[in-house]
Amino acid sequence: MSLHVQEINDDALRLLCIDGLGGHTLSSLICRAGGLQEAAEAILCDDAKQWFPKCAVETLKGKMQRMEIDAARWSSDAVNASIVSVMDDEFPKLLRPLPSCPACLWSRGSLESIHRCGVAIVGSRKCSKYGIEQTNMFSTGIANANLTITSGGARGIDAASHRSALREGGATVAVLGSGLSVVYPPEHSKLFDSIVGAGGAILSEFPCHRPPQPAYFPRRNRIVSGLSSAVLVVEAARRSGALITARIAVEEHGRHGFAVPGRLGDQSSSGCLQSILDGWLELAITPERVIEEANEAWKRLSFHSSELTSNCERLL
Repeated sequence: MSLHVQEINDDALRLLCIDGLGGHTLSSLICRAGGLQEAAEAILCDDAKQWFPKCAVETLKGKMQRMEIDAARWSSDAVNASIVSVMDDEFPKLLRPLPSCPACLWSRGSLESIHRCGVAIVGSRKCSKYGIEQTNMFSTGIANANLTITSGGARGIDAASHRSALREGGATVAVLGSGLSVVYPPEHSKLFDSIVGAGGAILSEFPCHRPPQPAYFPRRNRIVSGLSSAVLVVEAARRSGALITARIAVEEHGRHGFAVPGRLGDQSSSGCLQSILDGWLELAITPERVIEEANEAWKRLSFHSSELTSNCERLL
């Protein structure tokens, strides 16, 4: 069950707010201890030394004892955020089996949309009119098929996919590379409020007061990929965050990837064209094929969910 920050013990909140503590390590600690609060107690009482090196436990203990959490509490209250951990029933089932599964997610809005079939739509921040048109066309079809559209809340293709879903009355989820009370990009404040108001969700792996940092966006990308049963790239240069997300989806998460073709010579579509040529992303021409693959993948993942090793079971 997701918890409001006021329901979380101070020591547990201190543990969540340690900067630089990776999701894998924290997931392992929570699972071994039997819960978030139990994990915090295990560190402070030195019980965690049975699972981790003594020096690592001492470092975490020192950081917790020096941690100020007032900012984490008021910033969470300001946006009415909740927290769901890897051991909770409400935690996304598609994320749980992944090696890079986050330990906790901070959320605004309803978590209902993350528990159904969805497509990640990602692409260039500096997109063209063509990119917006294609995003609108694919997002409209996907939203009308009752699939959740997940993206990173960024400028360009991300924002266009969220807005298209909202226009069609569909569900959409934005995963941020900052805390939920630090709106980034700042001009998307109304967009994020609209997503929450329409029954969607805004998610982050980071405490609500945490500002964006370059290292946070690859971590955001793996969540965007992991929440979805297929990924669609619209306009991406050869070296882009969108292609990184697609690579994670295909190579690490076992999802099927699609790319919308662009015009020859356009740098903004060179990554999509090369990926289609190399064969690791499928050519996307109509929403129907993306919807078909997403639904089939969702059925496979749901059918085999009992056979998939959960993150906690694997860590133990």
